[in-house]
Amino acid sequence: MLEQGRITRRPRRPTQPAGPSTLFEIDPLTAWAREERELSPDIAAALAATGVAKVIPLDTPGRWTVETESRVGIVVGRGWELRIRPRMAIPKLMFLLAYSRNPAGWADAIADMDTERDVLEALAAGFAIHAQAAVERGVLHGYIGVEDRLNHLRGRVRFGDQLARLPGLPLPVEVSFDEFTPDVIENRLLRTAAETLLAFPRIPSKSRSRLMRLRAVLENVTVIPDRRSAQIPPITRLNKRYEPALVLAKLVLDGVSLRQDHGRAPATSFLFDMNEVFESFVYAALREALREYGGSVERQAAGELDTAPTPALRFRADVVWRSRGAVRAVIDSKYKPLSAGGTMPNADAYQMLAYCVGFGLRRGFLVYARDTGTEPRLHRVKRHGYEIDVEALDVELEPEKLLHQVDALATRIAAPLTRTLSLSTESFSPSL
Repeated sequence: MLEQGRITRRPRRPTQPAGPSTLFEIDPLTAWAREERELSPDIAAALAATGVAKVIPLDTPGRWTVETESRVGIVVGRGWELRIRPRMAIPKLMFLLAYSRNPAGWADAIADMDTERDVLEALAAGFAIHAQAAVERGVLHGYIGVEDRLNHLRGRVRFGDQLARLPGLPLPVEVSFDEFTPDVIENRLLRTAAETLLAFPRIPSKSRSRLMRLRAVLENVTVIPDRRSAQIPPITRLNKRYEPALVLAKLVLDGVSLRQDHGRAPATSFLFDMNEVFESFVYAALREALREYGGSVERQAAGELDTAPTPALRFRADVVWRSRGAVRAVIDSKYKPLSAGGTMPNADAYQMLAYCVGFGLRRGFLVYARDTGTEPRLHRVKRHGYEIDVEALDVELEPEKLLHQVDALATRIAAPLTRTLSLSTESFSPSL
């Protein structure tokens, strides 16, 4: 996390303006698609090397099958770009992303995104509008502790540093002082997000103009070097007007990678993994919905299946709910729909069964992105008493209706605590 409280003076490096460039634009794909595309051998090899998609040659020269998986966004290589679009509507995706970052401030953040074609354009448009509105009412200033070496006295003398670095010399003086400056974390987030978006080609012209004006207004603000480590500061009455822009700035910084995290080829990417998006939303929404029942909601909770001094059978569950000093529920999220005539994959059931055994629970919850069927989804394991409760959250619903589904799920999750259905050695002793 970037600390805002104290900085040390250092020279600024000029930022070069970025703009559109001539690229070969591969026809857009959707997530989990398998389609044919016409590509040169060099571009096909470069795309395959990023690891974002599988590229398979066909019998016809220059024709390739491109197979995408769960990531959506844009990948830009040397002379080419590929946009991968989600299967769900952009406003619905923006809700999942914004809510997982800020459950209280998502509504304003996702305004004005109904007409955008893909994730990058939607975020660029929304961020540019909200950031411009935030700074038009005055750029936020704050006090930051500064350590500097001056030829005059200001603030407090750092005697230890003075003696260590300049023994016996009266000038310059090692000093520290508080400076009222626009170089605060809120403006750093906005400036860094603007620079990040401007580095991508084909940002819509209106959004690009707004971003360039924002960069000019914040020209004396530091760009955050480690983008993904930056966090939204606490929202107060002083920075409340920045909140929608900060939510979107954080999404921009989370999605970008100057070099692909997967694969061998250098590429600039702006990608979100839909599996992670859904898991983050389920965690954030259940954390809010379960507040009234007490306890705490944790993500990626570790457990083990064996009893060895150094356990070898370890696992991490997507979400657990702890109350009264113990895990009371385990929830595993799956970004895929359940069909009307089908059932959950066996592997999902085995995974949840392992979680129940490891945490000592009678029931576990599998949460899918949508369910087109109407039959009951409670599965009881023969002879051992475990239950797998399969639920669905329809991510295509309007936000308020989707959150109502989460509230209903939270009620089901909390029910075993009041009915004392959690596993104990006195009342329930399953054996495998």
